[in-house]
Amino acid sequence: MDKKWFYYLATRHFLDDFREIAAHKATTMGHIQRKHLTEARLAVPPTSMLAAFGQLIGPLLDRRIANSLQARELAALRDTLLPRLISGKLRLPEAQERLEEMPA
Repeated sequence: MDKKWFYYLATRHFLDDFREIAAHKATTMGHIQRKHLTEARLAVPPTSMLAAFGQLIGPLLDRRIANSLQARELAALRDTLLPRLISGKLRLPEAQERLEEMPA
């Protein structure tokens, strides 16, 4: 059973607390100590419940990751093409050809 969704959500649950600890040290996450991790408590449901929930949330998290990656790629493409289009260095037909050449 793949539980990466559970680890991801558990980490996100504690991330703000860890950032707060680091902010008071005026440095990066390097000042998070083992005691901070030990003090972080989390109730873990029974395996059957984890499995059932995982069947629902796992694919949603995978889709979210894929969407985030695609959004980064599209933003990079926009940041590359838009200045060239505005400046006139790239004409619309050329931009269309470049888009068609990109892997799907």
